Amino acid sequence: MQDVVITGIGIVCPLGVGREAVWLAVQRRLSGVRLLPHLVESNYPAPIGGMVPAFEPKQYVKPRKSLKVMCRETQLGFTAAELAWEDADLDSASLDPERIGVVLGTNSFRSELDELVDIFHAACEDQQFDIQRWGDSLREVYPLWMLKYLPNMTACHVGIAHDCRGPNNSVVQGDVSGLMAIIEAADVVARGHADVMIAGGASSMLPMVDLAWHGGARMSRRFDDPAAACRPFDADRDGAVGSEGSAIFVLESRVHAEQRGAKVQAGVLGHGRRCEPCADTQRPTGQAIGQAIEAALAMSHVPASEVGHVNAHGLGTVEDDAMEARIIQQTLGDVPVTAPKSFMGNLGAAGGAAELAISLLGLQQGIVPPTLNYEVSDPACPVNIVAEPQVARSPAVLALNHKLTGQAVALLVSAD
Repeated sequence: MQDVVITGIGIVCPLGVGREAVWLAVQRRLSGVRLLPHLVESNYPAPIGGMVPAFEPKQYVKPRKSLKVMCRETQLGFTAAELAWEDADLDSASLDPERIGVVLGTNSFRSELDELVDIFHAACEDQQFDIQRWGDSLREVYPLWMLKYLPNMTACHVGIAHDCRGPNNSVVQGDVSGLMAIIEAADVVARGHADVMIAGGASSMLPMVDLAWHGGARMSRRFDDPAAACRPFDADRDGAVGSEGSAIFVLESRVHAEQRGAKVQAGVLGHGRRCEPCADTQRPTGQAIGQAIEAALAMSHVPASEVGHVNAHGLGTVEDDAMEARIIQQTLGDVPVTAPKSFMGNLGAAGGAAELAISLLGLQQGIVPPTLNYEVSDPACPVNIVAEPQVARSPAVLALNHKLTGQAVALLVSAD
């Protein structure tokens, strides 16, 4: 099995576009969460979220005509992939297309409402919706509509753009998707089936179809101060915040990276993936999280005492944070814990990748990134939260993600 390293990082999130902009926002303790005018105008019950500021996909998507068949999530993912490719300096490398692959974590992409308006009107008679007319009304669908919203299209567009003829796959597993994709890509490289893999996540929790379905459930109601709304592990937390974005990494075998003179930014040490049976109740006990952590430590042969910090899921809900904190304390003790969702909200399938990127950007400066909005400790969350930037006690970071239906993932990475 080959050693796997990270040589490129691309990130597009509510804190900005590119690693420099994102890290500057973290340094300045600037939140990417704000009131969203279109949600305010629609009287949505939770009108706050994190949107990528000043995002202009035409700067990154080539050829531009591809934009016609890219939903916003794919545009974000394509942009992050371009930034990662550039960061890894792959244009100057001599690469075998058969040995380059792509694995991305995505959500189930939802159609924009304005693309459904003509269909709805065509199914109406005398301003009343008629289900009997629905079949004929589908003729109003944009012919390439499906190509915009298939969740595997992000990985396909990235692969086509860079002539990646190796393994190409997509992981659609909600909040664990980003880290799952990185793990799958790392395994592909470790097995020797590719020299270079582009991996990460791209998603949004803000499409109106999704928002209408959830109806604001489990979301923060701190609308008077959006920047303070996402408060992982804080005693005054009251819910999650939805957002959008993408983070993508370039993974290579260490031998391949060294042969082409690439700068190694981090090494993949180990991982764990587990699931507990709670899909019906959606009340995980944390069993899967604990087992995933233990599996990652065992695979990497790293004792718990050598983990520099934990990059927690840190959703910001009362029940979820308490459960996660208890498991972290039981398995890792008083390890420093940071929660990047406090800056940008929950990116969904891209969350784990974006959160890991922020940890690695911090470790390159020798520090653990802080958790925003952590002001009052909660006895129900017995963990050592990093409220201010602190010197990293080791370059190893354990990234965690989990979801209500029981899946959990842990990825241990060490910054070089």
